[in-house]
Amino acid sequence: MTTMFPRFLKTRMAPLGLAVSVAVMAACDGSETAGVVTPDPEPEPPPPVAATTARYRVVFEATWSASTHPTNFPGGAHFSPLIGAVHNAGVTFWARDGTATPGIETMAETGGTSTLTAEIQAQIPGGALAVVNGSGIRSPGSTTIQAIALRADFPLVTLVTMIAPSPDWFVGVSGLSLRDADGNWIEELEVVLYPYDAGTDSGPVYTSANNDTQPKEPIRNLRGESPFSDEPIGTFTFTRTDG
Repeated sequence: MTTMFPRFLKTRMAPLGLAVSVAVMAACDGSETAGVVTPDPEPEPPPPVAATTARYRVVFEATWSASTHPTNFPGGAHFSPLIGAVHNAGVTFWARDGTATPGIETMAETGGTSTLTAEIQAQIPGGALAVVNGSGIRSPGSTTIQAIALRADFPLVTLVTMIAPSPDWFVGVSGLSLRDADGNWIEELEVVLYPYDAGTDSGPVYTSANNDTQPKEPIRNLRGESPFSDEPIGTFTFTRTDG
């Protein structure tokens, strides 16, 4: 019995010592992370939702002058009152290569706005949200429309004014979107303006007598055609005011 007891103790203690050593080593190895729970990363915030409405200020800077368009530049050069609409893609009030409506014809030949106003109002509700009005000005000169209200479902602006005097010439934008490709409202947008012929009067110079065009011709750009030069007529600058 005396000779077997030490053997029994040795065989029983060796695994216990090894287990203790392994436990100590495990506690020491990487102790700075032992028992630490790594939190889940914070979720990404959702992308901002685009505003459903916006308000803009519009500045018309008229640069048409004897220095930019010297050929037969007329006395008393001016622009008629601005007229237009806030609308959607379901309606078009004028377009390059299209035929002028009675409202566009009257605006381009006389500067009158009542017929075009009636055409716009006929689209409310439905294709249009509101009529846009601004004052006329001498050229060169500047005028401002202080507030135009748009909605996500009515993001387009049409705005025109007659070049005066002229047979049927005008400047403007048609169906200009103030939202970008991602659906966000544009903070500021400058549009360079060139002259258009409404295709309703065949007079060749600023002060030509009335010469009705029958049938009407397509609306076309007059940039670089006499009496106009290659220079712009002016700019429209749309600036968001509620952003």
